[in-house]
Amino acid sequence: MSYGGALFSLAFTTASSGADLQNPWSSYPGYTSVQVQDFNRANEKAFLVKAAYDFTPLGLEGVTTYALFVHGSNRINPSTGQDVSNENELDLDLQWKPKSGFFKNFWPRLRYAVVHEYEGQERYMHDFRIIMNYDFSLL
Repeated sequence: MSYGGALFSLAFTTASSGADLQNPWSSYPGYTSVQVQDFNRANEKAFLVKAAYDFTPLGLEGVTTYALFVHGSNRINPSTGQDVSNENELDLDLQWKPKSGFFKNFWPRLRYAVVHEYEGQERYMHDFRIIMNYDFSLL
């Protein structure tokens, strides 16, 4: 669903209890596969909510951001059938793709994710990325 420069997304995935979802393509292509976790484990139900915004209408051409949250629950170890801790992941992203001027082909991007595992051993994992892209022609 979109409105103005904003875009809102919802997604849901589920897996059977027999095994984790397979990814022979080297990356899991699910709607709830995000920056750190794929949320594709045995018996897991995952729900994603995302809000994105393009700041062009506010005079910041090429600046976009998004925030998303995924909640994964009910996962099990497929070998033992034992419950495994649930997880949440929060991702934040900010990028700038200038279309003209001195920085025209430069594209910086900042990404942050935090994964929270709970119900049992409570753990947090933080992932921060700075990505610098530069588009240039070889010919």
